[in-house]
Amino acid sequence: MNKILFPLVALFLGSSLVGCTKNFEEYNRDLGGVTRDDLGSLPKGGSQVNKLAQWLIPNQENGYQMTFDMLSPYSGFAGAPSFVSDFAAYSPRIGWNDYPMVDTFTKHLLPDYMSVYGATDGDINHPAMALATITRVAITHYISDIYGPLPYSKVNGANLSVPYDTQEELYKNMLEDLKKASESLMGPAGASAMYADYDEMYGGNLRNWATYARSLILRMSIRISGVAPELAKEYAEWAVANGVIETNALNAKTPSTDNPLAKTNGWNDSRVGADIVEYLLAFNDPRTDAYFTKVRDGKPFGLRSPSSSIKDDAAIISSYSSPNITSSSPIYLLTAAEVAFLKAEGKLLGWNVSDKSAKELYEEGIRLSCEQWGVELPEEYLQNTNKRGGFVDKVLPETSLPDFSSDITVSWDDANGDVEKQKAKIITQKWIALFPYNTVEAWSEWRRTGYPNLLPAVVNSSSGEVQQITQVNGRDTGGMQRLKFVSSEKTQNATNVAAAIQDIGGKDSYGAPLWWAKRN
Repeated sequence: MNKILFPLVALFLGSSLVGCTKNFEEYNRDLGGVTRDDLGSLPKGGSQVNKLAQWLIPNQENGYQMTFDMLSPYSGFAGAPSFVSDFAAYSPRIGWNDYPMVDTFTKHLLPDYMSVYGATDGDINHPAMALATITRVAITHYISDIYGPLPYSKVNGANLSVPYDTQEELYKNMLEDLKKASESLMGPAGASAMYADYDEMYGGNLRNWATYARSLILRMSIRISGVAPELAKEYAEWAVANGVIETNALNAKTPSTDNPLAKTNGWNDSRVGADIVEYLLAFNDPRTDAYFTKVRDGKPFGLRSPSSSIKDDAAIISSYSSPNITSSSPIYLLTAAEVAFLKAEGKLLGWNVSDKSAKELYEEGIRLSCEQWGVELPEEYLQNTNKRGGFVDKVLPETSLPDFSSDITVSWDDANGDVEKQKAKIITQKWIALFPYNTVEAWSEWRRTGYPNLLPAVVNSSSGEVQQITQVNGRDTGGMQRLKFVSSEKTQNATNVAAAIQDIGGKDSYGAPLWWAKRN
């Protein structure tokens, strides 16, 4: 791991940003941006919008590692060869617990969003403001899914000690902000070509950004479907009616010349997780070779985080797979495959999101994912009824769990019309399609649904805050549910943090389920 400097930056981000900090120009310079004086010769906010896009999933290695990869054991996508007593053991050190909020949300999102807001007077009909709004929501969405309530709509720039939005308020505000930004870019603002040189995702095609925004709306609507069904249905149906990502040509992705996930694996701080490898091997999944490097007898093998570091033991760590990516691999944010699975679950809920059946959308999602990775889908894969069994690791026997099992299969038909089993299949295949970058999304969907079934932690150092993962009626329960509120906020904004804690059940605990994860 590279040395990480924790920024001492005020924690705030609001919908109504009417003031600027006295260090505004300095923040802009420190982040490699342009000042307000520079904006006269450039498209308004172009540089800032470009930088914001780099944090949709962090393209910078420390930001990615601390916000996505260190949390990856919770999704089943990665195992921890090092720092095994922190996140993997449900006991991250305070500075690392705080990092996603302090660095990604406050240091990187805040200054550039404020810059665009100031340059455009907050006019959502200006293309830069619409783009900044989309990126703001996309980033806030995953930071909220890590912590819970956040400051969002109640900050005016003059008062930093403000109430947090509850997650219910936050999701309502974010969905509406995305809708307004999408509508803006479908109007005259979306015809602008001036941002082509600043848009590495869609090359300046702002209509495609509107499609991405609506796809985010669909994702977020599914997230809250169990706790706000009418609101979720309304926004999801609106999003699909106006167009979402349906082909791989429209996949939201950012280019990389120094892929952060490749770097974390190069540091020996991360390896592919046992769960994702075991499912793909059990299913004879055609994406296996595209996803993982081969390490044992010509096959991949995943790591279940052990009790002691193996980072410096070359013989041991070389026996675990890395993601099959390079320094120039793009970072996928939201894909056509994910959208197909979202629509499939929407059909199970009775939403008007497609003329196709849930089965057709489910199988379409699998096909799109295989197409995205350049692999051929054998037709027999869709009829596969193999189940994942026990986990045995002869290199690190302490991590073995030979009694583990899961009843989830690929074949839609063997659910025999059981909607819960169908849902388990949809979520599991979406989980596979989210690999390797969307670890927070995968973790969030696991918390919401209990699927797919994951291995429990080898070491649980949470002092009773986090219950070990167990299966109840085929769904996982327990496991890490969130990170704790940032330590500096507990002293500098104590009253409002205390109120936010009440919103998650009265205790700032790693085991407290978030609003959308509460099950009936």
